Amino acid sequence: MKKKTNALLFYLAILSLYSLVIILFLLTPVRDPFDFFIRICALLGFTSIFIASIMSAFMVQIYNYFGKKFIKLHHFFSILGLILATIHPIAFAINTMNIAAFVPVFYPFYQFWSLGGRLALVLIYIAVMAAILRKKIPKYWRQIHFLNYVALFLGLIHGILIGTDFKNPAILILFTIMTVFTFCGLIYKRYKIYKRKKKKD
Repeated sequence: MKKKTNALLFYLAILSLYSLVIILFLLTPVRDPFDFFIRICALLGFTSIFIASIMSAFMVQIYNYFGKKFIKLHHFFSILGLILATIHPIAFAINTMNIAAFVPVFYPFYQFWSLGGRLALVLIYIAVMAAILRKKIPKYWRQIHFLNYVALFLGLIHGILIGTDFKNPAILILFTIMTVFTFCGLIYKRYKIYKRKKKKD
């Protein structure tokens, strides 16, 4: 009974987070259909990747409640995040008729950060490929998969610098908190791995 209750609370928490993001998104008027897809896909894509990252950090605890469903849930949010993060630049490229929306910029310094979403998308795809090929590169795939965290950070800075919705203080605070929680989860995960290795030694 307790497992079912906790699982229900988990689903409610996720639903509440998505609902909050959508409500905050709607507070800024939508100019046209392209503006809608560009903005909502960026926000919900980021949120989905955040959820997948948190689930990865607390894998053992969540697995206790969902069992094998955990893997499917984790993959669902990962794939959803990837799809939405991909639609974001596609919609922008079609709207502006400029394929440069997919080309990472490394210089000058400000543009590297303001257009960091381009590099973030590349890093996400590399991380996903590492996960798919994990059986072929068992020693390295986790390190490569870490690029997801770098991508999330780049996405946050990209949003802060040029994102329409990040002019809303509530969005700025919420997504900053999500990013901080993600890295706290990563630190916790690495700490648990370190403790397990220490016990074996």
